[in-house]
Amino acid sequence: MLVGELGEEALLDRLRRLFSSTAAAISVGIGDDAAVTGPAAGMQVWTTDLLLEGVHFRKDWQAPEQLGHKCLAVNLSDMAAMGAVPRYALLTIACAGDTPVDLITGICEGIASLAAKTGTAVVGGDTTGSPGPLALSVSLAGELEAGEAPVLRSGAHPGDRILVTGRLGGAAGGLRLSQQGSGAGFPQLLTALNTPVARLAEGHAARLAGAAAMTDISDGLATDLRHICAASGTGARIRADAIPVSESLPEAAERHGWELQELVIYGGEDYELLIAAPPDKAGRIAGAIEAAGTLVTDIGQMTAAATGIVMLDPRGAEQPLAQRGFDHFRR
Repeated sequence: MLVGELGEEALLDRLRRLFSSTAAAISVGIGDDAAVTGPAAGMQVWTTDLLLEGVHFRKDWQAPEQLGHKCLAVNLSDMAAMGAVPRYALLTIACAGDTPVDLITGICEGIASLAAKTGTAVVGGDTTGSPGPLALSVSLAGELEAGEAPVLRSGAHPGDRILVTGRLGGAAGGLRLSQQGSGAGFPQLLTALNTPVARLAEGHAARLAGAAAMTDISDGLATDLRHICAASGTGARIRADAIPVSESLPEAAERHGWELQELVIYGGEDYELLIAAPPDKAGRIAGAIEAAGTLVTDIGQMTAAATGIVMLDPRGAEQPLAQRGFDHFRR
């Protein structure tokens, strides 16, 4: 069997079993937004992401500083999803010898700028020559306050409200524009793609306010909601007309003939937070996020697993949410 035949999720399941550990120091292993180790008196949170030229980015789509920003931001978003505080980062760069020095320093300037804004220190890493495309990898370590627990994907229960921060579909729209070379007039969508915002303050606030489960929307709303449901053993029901849409996306979709709902529900890289909130805490969680200056929207409810994952259209008709989204090996 080939990796492309197996698919990303099934491959990760196999690797999870291979690397499973019963070590007491491991609180959360493979399978969540980040791993968690250490005693309750001071838990450490770990995550890593690789950005590969031609898969995650093209050098002609954004400035080097934007690429550096995104390289760190996608890791910070994992920290946000756990309700953790980022602390230390390692950076690995693989590039060819004929790569312009200004490109590499520009990328690092973007990383350094975002690191300074988020209290993250870049403390080392590695560089290596490569005959292939440019590859950038950040590994990030964070922490939780003494006695505090992370928010996991596995904590949702039927009846929990489903909240989402910000607006969705902007990065998917920005990707379409970049692919078509037609970004003029829609700078918000290009910004959403190239310089995403990691919702660190919002994730921290949601954890303190009692969020039951949380993940970031990196692979698309449908896929990441499915991750929470699979980990928690629940179903979900969301309302299509409640999902907050990136402000300039409807106009761009109409102009270019895109299917708006496809971008909003199945497009990825928005890096907003998807939260399962106990009914008696949903208002408090929403208020805490709004206090951080961010829009938060109730889009539905967690249900029993037997009901599956469904979406209500604007007329109230129910339809299963298709199992689509970004898969590295089935693109």
